[in-house]
Amino acid sequence: MSASMTTLLDEARALAPELVEIRRHIHAHPELSFEETETAKYVVETLTRLGYQPRFVARGTGVVAEIGGTSGSTIALRADMDALPIEEANPNSYCSRKKGVMHACGHDAHTACLLGAAMLLAEKHCRQPLPGRVRLLFQPAEESINAEGKSGATLMIEEGVLDGVKAALALHTYTDLEAGKFGLRSGPILAACDSFVITVRGKGAHGAMPELGVDAIVLAAQVVQTVQTIASRRISALEPVVITIGGIKSATYRPNIVAEEVEIIGTVRYFNASLTEMIQTELKRCCALAEAMGGSYTIKYSHENPVLNNDAAVTSKVGAAIEKLLGPTAIVETPMVMGAEDFSFISAAVPSCFVFLGSEIQGDRRKFHTAQFDIDETALPLGSAMLAEAALQLLG
Repeated sequence: MSASMTTLLDEARALAPELVEIRRHIHAHPELSFEETETAKYVVETLTRLGYQPRFVARGTGVVAEIGGTSGSTIALRADMDALPIEEANPNSYCSRKKGVMHACGHDAHTACLLGAAMLLAEKHCRQPLPGRVRLLFQPAEESINAEGKSGATLMIEEGVLDGVKAALALHTYTDLEAGKFGLRSGPILAACDSFVITVRGKGAHGAMPELGVDAIVLAAQVVQTVQTIASRRISALEPVVITIGGIKSATYRPNIVAEEVEIIGTVRYFNASLTEMIQTELKRCCALAEAMGGSYTIKYSHENPVLNNDAAVTSKVGAAIEKLLGPTAIVETPMVMGAEDFSFISAAVPSCFVFLGSEIQGDRRKFHTAQFDIDETALPLGSAMLAEAALQLLG
């Protein structure tokens, strides 16, 4: 390992206390999607102290900043900043101070890692001008979409944050991988994500005389059971597909009322884009049971994220950066994962790489989107060093 690489890694590790402080501050002050105004202000203040000239985007919930010369390529590094509507159940001193909201997916760590990369790049640029530009993207609303069906990545792309960008890079904490390891894969890595809302309608009646109505709950139960057969009986077992019913509720909730309307919500994950039309057709076939039993239905089907693909050339450069920092044993080949991420919109626009940052708390793998989620914070400087070194590799 060369002296310059050792220096970069040492510099990152020297930043560890500050990165932990940044992560814990953001963790204690979480904000939901499209509400990240205070987090964005905190990021702007931090970047300004480092000599950057950041600007707000996405109505003050996102931040963009650049460093480097006026010539050469532009590389984008992205971190998401939003939290989830979950009540935290950890005993830590830095637990969420906002009731019912917590960072349960590691976005606080992603923001800390990108700020750490900003520190490393600023120091590097002071010693020797960068051979191009690095654009830092602090993105809101990865977890949700607005009324127009747009997430934070789409909103930022529409504001031109990828203009002139040669390649983009993002990381994500991964609690199934120990700290000190990076999960890397060329090609498809995260699934496309669609969502649906099915409304089943019957005819209300008194619970003591169900024969006078059409029970929407019974109709919905038949629909739910049949939806489970789409992946198992209508799609080849060789195709990775997940269809999950995430919730079901009736318009009434009384023991003596035959429900007139029931709403069913769910998600669809897949890697083969040609399946989406077929799945929509099969959902309609399943819902036709409601009509056959005297009811009716409507379906609202939405495409949320495309497949996230890692560009082979960019991924190779990122792998080289990780090897120079930590050696080849730090890289673990990652299988395709059925989770989804709106970085997929960025990867569809420019050659990109999405990296898993090992962050397992030893012997206690905390699961995403749960009240107990937490990470091994020794991963933070490693994430910062990887982002900075990969950007330098991509600049050539």
